[in-house]
Amino acid sequence: MQESVIGARLSAMLILFSNGLLYATWGVSVPLIKSKFDASEAVLSLAMAAVALGGIVTMGRAGEWIAQRGSGTACVRTGLMMVFAAAPILLIPSYPILLIVLFVYGVATAANDVAANAQGAHLENLTKKSLIGSLHGSFSVGGLVGALLASGWAVSGMPPVANLMSLSAVVCIALLVVARHLQDEARTSDYPKHAVAGGSTVARIPRRVRRRLLAFGALAFCALVVEGAFYDWAAVYMREVVGAPRSWVGFGYAAFALGMAGGRLFGDWVRNRVTHQFVIAGSGLVGVSGLALILLNSSAHVAVVGFFVTGLGLSNVIPVLFSSAGRLSIGAALAPSQGLAMTTRVAYVGLLLGPLFIGPLANVVGLRWSFLLVAVAIGVVCAGWFWLSWRSGGIPWELRTRIGQPVSSSSGLRVQDE
Repeated sequence: MQESVIGARLSAMLILFSNGLLYATWGVSVPLIKSKFDASEAVLSLAMAAVALGGIVTMGRAGEWIAQRGSGTACVRTGLMMVFAAAPILLIPSYPILLIVLFVYGVATAANDVAANAQGAHLENLTKKSLIGSLHGSFSVGGLVGALLASGWAVSGMPPVANLMSLSAVVCIALLVVARHLQDEARTSDYPKHAVAGGSTVARIPRRVRRRLLAFGALAFCALVVEGAFYDWAAVYMREVVGAPRSWVGFGYAAFALGMAGGRLFGDWVRNRVTHQFVIAGSGLVGVSGLALILLNSSAHVAVVGFFVTGLGLSNVIPVLFSSAGRLSIGAALAPSQGLAMTTRVAYVGLLLGPLFIGPLANVVGLRWSFLLVAVAIGVVCAGWFWLSWRSGGIPWELRTRIGQPVSSSSGLRVQDE
């Protein structure tokens, strides 16, 4: 049992690493697409919109399909789809056709994210240990490696398309190798039957639980607006605002990914030793400090440091929110994947839509000051979390009655209006 869980956990980490690797390579390639088609920021936003729209379209059905197939099987199938969509991106000669390919890539990468998170939720339920931070850290490490490889590839003078295609081939092989270690809930879990059956499970979630899960999702949405904006616009910012040399264009993205990866890989250790209020408050303070370094300086070196500090500051916001969704589900006698599915469905729209907010705003106030949207999103996350904490007697993942007692029971949640 222990060995099978370890194998599944490492495989899930590799899945998210691969997702981050390809997503980073796409992100660093955005300036190449801009130059290839001589696109303005607004027109370039259409390419990002295609990825976002693909993800949004699939989110409603992804959870249902994953429940029917099992998250392990879904991880492999969506991963292969992601590979075959990503590989030809830089070869497409027509912008309209590129938008179609990016739409398919958005479908695949969003579904793969949901499947990998569902696998993580399943493993957490089996082990009763927190794994979310390390899994998301793997995505960030993948983003870091992808950004660094893209920068190194640019210095080498080799065609960027070869980088994307070779990485896609490696990811394809890795997916096939780890497929046998991943687990499907319906075969191995002790969840109630309604938790893994096909069809929508939203109606089975009590109203108060659903509202709190959506609140977690709304805060995660704001946090992922920040991540999405940095992932897709960091390279453009470094090139056009900072004026960094070509070999440095990917360093802003890489620094942000490094901060995210380091913070998440060690985040489980931190969260076991300090309060969640301290984690969120510290995240907001450090994140805004890093953003100030980015906006108030024109030095490439300082901008890279700012990207790192911002990533480090925001690294544990999503793990805290996703972990809370899982805890809330368990307290309401639901499978953790039920709550996570609802929260992540709302949250990842922020990752997909974040870049779209930057482009039109940049046309009005300039790319530099459009990043102030990031500061607003950070403030909303911190304020929203402390409001939920205040409403819940200091424990946002527990719903309480008016006299302050938990409302969960062994048979489920006693639904009472707040």
